[in-house]
Amino acid sequence: MAQLTVAEASQVLGITKEAIYNRIRRGSLNSVTKDGTKYVLLDATSSSHHSPTPAPPPQDDRYVKLLESQVEELKNHAQKLEADKSQLIADKEALLRESKAEIERIYKERDKQLRIILSLIKRPALAKPQTPKTEEAIDADFEELAPYEKEMVTPKKSVEWVNLHLYLQQKGASAKKQKKIAAALAAKVGFSKDVKEENGVLFFARDKKLKNILLQE
Repeated sequence: MAQLTVAEASQVLGITKEAIYNRIRRGSLNSVTKDGTKYVLLDATSSSHHSPTPAPPPQDDRYVKLLESQVEELKNHAQKLEADKSQLIADKEALLRESKAEIERIYKERDKQLRIILSLIKRPALAKPQTPKTEEAIDADFEELAPYEKEMVTPKKSVEWVNLHLYLQQKGASAKKQKKIAAALAAKVGFSKDVKEENGVLFFARDKKLKNILLQE
């Protein structure tokens, strides 16, 4: 039987020194003390009966397949997120292009209306009627002429159009009032189907009241 120090027994048995002392206290290991040093008594059977290195747990194929399935799902989800991101970017760019085109169209319409208003204001024909220069506003109860003169009407398909300038002249409106009405009606071009402009001349639909057209939002 071999006498080994606690440290030597620990190496032989493959356990810690504390475990050696615990076994000595429990009586599962024999020991002697000589000259203040504790020796562990080991025979060949004890020295070979130490804790073996634990074997790795067997690999579970089902667990591996589950992990592979989860990894594949995550990859598919990431690809879908990337596709959604690309689609969102494309939609945003398309919306920006549409917004830009709409803004350009609005400004073009505004520019066209401004040119019409300026051309109407500059037309000398609007200043022909000589009336006292008094401040006049567009009356909400503006009286309509009836019947319309034939030369004032420009037929087009099923819609008959009234020449605004001739209409206001026949009505006897002052130059200032003609300019105000012409400017207000020019602002409706492109927004109201009852108003049109041809070669710098304004027309409004014969079957519509002028005051109602001017009050349209």
